[in-house]
Amino acid sequence: MKKFLLPALAVLVCALVAFALFANQRPAATPFSLLDLNNQPVTEQQLQGKVTLINFWYPSCPGCVIEMPKLIDTQNQFAGTAYQTIAISLPFNTEAEVRAYVAEKKLPFTVAIDKSGQVGDAYKVTLAPNSFLIDKQGKVIKAYLGEPDWAELHQLIASELKQ
Repeated sequence: MKKFLLPALAVLVCALVAFALFANQRPAATPFSLLDLNNQPVTEQQLQGKVTLINFWYPSCPGCVIEMPKLIDTQNQFAGTAYQTIAISLPFNTEAEVRAYVAEKKLPFTVAIDKSGQVGDAYKVTLAPNSFLIDKQGKVIKAYLGEPDWAELHQLIASELKQ
């Protein structure tokens, strides 16, 4: 009995270590390519080295409009750090409507329009607002459907910026 106990214990310890290593693996952010409102490319390559909140939204979305001031505040709070917000407008408003909203609200971050809906589809966005917090290596930390818990989000951003 004793000669089986030690190998069984070793297998159990190895399994627990493997589980701990793989359970903490973060999935890579889905590749994408869009143009921002200044016709500059916006791709997943811009996620490298920065903590990024990708926010899927559109101007006629009530929940999106409600959370937008908090997105602006978050961007301003972490200005001057390796944090960025990328707002991707889903194809429910015209480009003119998106541009008017961005100008009126003076959004202080990158805004792109997913005219075809392909990027939203790739991220499996079915409702808005929908946001994804990405780490400096381009891995998804957490997804938020609807408005995030802002205190928790700010803590996560601050923690990731320290790494």
